[in-house]
Parts: sequence; structure tokens; C-alpha cells
Amino acid sequence: MPHKFDSRQKFRLLSEERQAALQPETLLRNLGLAEGMSLADIGCGPGFFTIPAAQIVGERGAIFAADINGEMLSTVRSRAGEAGLANVRIVKTNDREIPIPPTSCDLVLLAFIIHEVEHRASFLHRAARLLKPSGRLAILEWEKIEETSGPPIEERLTHEDILADAEAAGLQPVEERNITPSHYLRVFERVAAHARTAPHDPDA
Repeated sequence: MPHKFDSRQKFRLLSEERQAALQPETLLRNLGLAEGMSLADIGCGPGFFTIPAAQIVGERGAIFAADINGEMLSTVRSRAGEAGLANVRIVKTNDREIPIPPTSCDLVLLAFIIHEVEHRASFLHRAARLLKPSGRLAILEWEKIEETSGPPIEERLTHEDILADAEAAGLQPVEERNITPSHYLRVFERVAAHARTAPHDPDA
């Protein structure tokens, strides 16, 4: 089973170096996030993307900050409060469900978590249910290369791995690009419901 990120290292995820490399606000705006929209940041960690997303969508928008780790969610709640953001909704997830209303999100963000998921296609299928008909699902992942930081190479996923899992989940690709030499982005949208059947979900 893939290992989970150690929450004791959570503030590494908020470092200035990481901010400079990934530029979360710019990335989110390039994904089409705008005022009044709704976003699910699944595997939100300490809120690296959650906080800038909440600032972008404003009071008329909503951000679902979802994570399996309660300590991460407490950090997001504190950071949102300090920033005066009332549009962040804290969501505790588990291995079997994402308790966010179906078809409620313009954008679902899965940043550096898919490699930690055991049944990836089933997880992506559940995440895709959150999308509005015109919504998009964005996946950020590590390039499958040897590096001194990040997950070990055997746990990293190739672009082809992500594409296969997404297609099995009823998603079709709409964008692919490199973010840094270490990170890549894949964006998907839902295929028409009649064109796909859901993958078998071992957690169902």
C-alpha cells in the first residue's frame, strides 16, 4: 500500500521555495478558477492551494478543503480564520467516501495525492461525481524520476498511468503540461454518462 505524507512535516508544504516553484494562485487562475466558483481541494494538506483558491473565488464562491488527516484540517481552519476567509468548508474524508455534494464543483483539485491512493480509478470516479456538467478535474503529480525530495520513484506515476486511471474512471483528457522539472499537470472532464460504466470499487 502506498505511504501517506507525514503530517508532522506539514509546514514543508507551505515553504517559500514551494510557493515560488508552483505559484498556486497563478496555477489556479490558469485552470479557470474565478470569482463565484466552487472548488474541492481533495487532499488539501495545510491549505497550500486552499487559501489562494478561497481568495480567488471570493464571498460568492466556496472552497471544500478535504483531507483524511484531522491535523491538516485544523491547520487549514486556523489559516482560513487568520486570513478572514469565511468561504472555506472543512471536510473530513476517509478511504471510502468524499462527503461533498455531487455535481457541486466547477473544479476538483487532486494535488500530489493520487500516488498515495491504492485504488486510483475508483477514487477518481468518486472525485468525478463532484463535478458540475462543465466542471474539470485537475491532477498534479511528481514526474517519475529519481530525486532527493518527494516520494520514491517506485511510488511515482507516469503520465500514462494517470491517463489510464482517469479513462477507467470515465474521464477524458483536455490538457497536459509540465509545471516544473519535477511536477506535471493533467486536466480532465467527464465523459457523457452513457459512454462509460463505473469501475469496480473494492471499497463499495
